Amino acid sequence: MRRSAVALLVFCAAASARAGEGVYLTFDGGYGTWAKDDFRNRLDRQNLGKDPVSGLQNTALLVDRQMPDGALFGIHLGYNIGGHVAFEGSATLRPYDVLGDTRGGAGIFGIAARWYPLQGLLRPNRQFDFSLIAGMHYVLSGGNGIHGPTAGNALTGKLENTGRGFDGSAVELGFTGELYPARWISFGITPRMYLVDPVRYFVNFDHRDEGGAIPLYGSGSLKFYSVSLSMSFHFEPLPE
Repeated sequence: MRRSAVALLVFCAAASARAGEGVYLTFDGGYGTWAKDDFRNRLDRQNLGKDPVSGLQNTALLVDRQMPDGALFGIHLGYNIGGHVAFEGSATLRPYDVLGDTRGGAGIFGIAARWYPLQGLLRPNRQFDFSLIAGMHYVLSGGNGIHGPTAGNALTGKLENTGRGFDGSAVELGFTGELYPARWISFGITPRMYLVDPVRYFVNFDHRDEGGAIPLYGSGSLKFYSVSLSMSFHFEPLPE
């Protein structure tokens, strides 16, 4: 048994290399956190008022109640061109209260490009690689309400008409470090930053396209930082 394990490790080490030309599929998971101060100031300057049901400021209902930090999950499908650059489509989800009636979350969907600066500089059969990421995305975030208590409700039941959210565009910046135990699989770690520009504030998330949204003006971006661990499968093109 021990000899078989050693033989497998030797085989993987001999066959491993950074991925070259071909399709790759990545699954990742990690933790994300919002940097909300600039966005809060932007909403305050627009003077969005209070929610009539809860008596809370609309700014606080979104920023403090509907944008928690926590776990995230993503999937990425791309094509690597000669080991130098890659283009990928991706979907990242940051859910919360999944089983509760106050469930909500954020989704980040878009495309990104990767550049592999080590290609051509180091031996081609190295067991590691590094890539820089830049992308453009659409962000949709929102919740299904909050629980009390509030100033106007001492109970802990769900407060209606308090679901809040936003949507807008985002620029992605980040990098990935990867290890290749074999040519067809790699494991990585990726810190990312999303510079989000919300364009609508949903004061009634369930009816956001039916008059339940307020256009957002002024400056003050929202930032989302994440660190994720990934597993990627690499598929080389078929020979001609």
